[in-house]
Amino acid sequence: MAATVAALAAGCGSSSSDAGPPAPTTQVVTSISGEKVTVPLKINRIAEQFPAHTVTDIMLGVGDKLVAIPQNVKTIPFLRKVYPGVNNLPELFRNGGKVNMEELLKLKPDVVSTISGGDTLTPFQQAGLPAVNMDFNTFPQLVPSIQLAGQVYGGTAATKAKAYNDYVTSKLAMVQSRLAKLPATEKPSVVHIASYPPVVVDGGKSLIDGWINIAGGTDSASGVKGTHVTVSMEQLLQWNPDVLIIETPGGDQGLAANSAQSVVENLAKSPGWADLKAVKGNRVYLNPQGLYPWDRFGPEEALQIQWTAKVLHPDLFTDVDIRSETRSFYQKFFNYHTTEADLDQILQVGTK
Repeated sequence: MAATVAALAAGCGSSSSDAGPPAPTTQVVTSISGEKVTVPLKINRIAEQFPAHTVTDIMLGVGDKLVAIPQNVKTIPFLRKVYPGVNNLPELFRNGGKVNMEELLKLKPDVVSTISGGDTLTPFQQAGLPAVNMDFNTFPQLVPSIQLAGQVYGGTAATKAKAYNDYVTSKLAMVQSRLAKLPATEKPSVVHIASYPPVVVDGGKSLIDGWINIAGGTDSASGVKGTHVTVSMEQLLQWNPDVLIIETPGGDQGLAANSAQSVVENLAKSPGWADLKAVKGNRVYLNPQGLYPWDRFGPEEALQIQWTAKVLHPDLFTDVDIRSETRSFYQKFFNYHTTEADLDQILQVGTK
């Protein structure tokens, strides 16, 4: 009996030693801007600093984990409709990167999704909050940014991120294949106007410049570097583009959401407007807006490249039904069934 007891004791000791080290509770991720950040493996509370990335959070199924959001997100009607819970979230982030740190610390977020990297991360690091830049500034960064968000949030978010990335990759391939042999002479010149007055455009090395080129256009404002750059009306007249695409503001610019029509109405009062090639050719388009303006920094970029390609080259995309594609997209990635009224609002039907 003594021998048996000893053997059992030895067995118990062996089992304990074989248990190995405790399971990890954190992971190291690399932000879009290159910083290495240690974040919890289990994310239950998310603070979102970048407006457009709120849409990514909702798409990846972690909207219910949001504890703080930026100002202006609630101004977008369709976002409130798809995810009503946004109405109850505190807006602790302001334009220009300002944050109410005292209130944020009370909410104890597991991770902060920031507007950019570098110095933007410093206040959060100093407060002991893991902060990751998951934003994207160019179209090639779109898939990596969604993949990173899936990795940070974990669980089903990673699966949804892969499904989205497969979708946008396939749609990008479709658009590029149809435009691959398009000669430069058949690529219309385009200017994207963010707001007016004054004339605010987006130029070269920007996300906007990227989707214009992907969709088979030539960006007349490519010589202007960056986003939200003010230019004169004289410069617009000098560019005299074939096509004008007018952004439907998301609230970020201090304008009411869904007010692209008012931008056009103000532009129409400007001397020389009626002489623009795009105006004469009836090629002034209001950019769609869903949970966020399609043209800016959100997962709806997958729809933006299809919409723009059809706007610029309708004969090459006759089989692409944007209305049907839009309905399918929101059903697949947001589990939301769009009504006809929703689609009219998103696609700016009934406005010009």
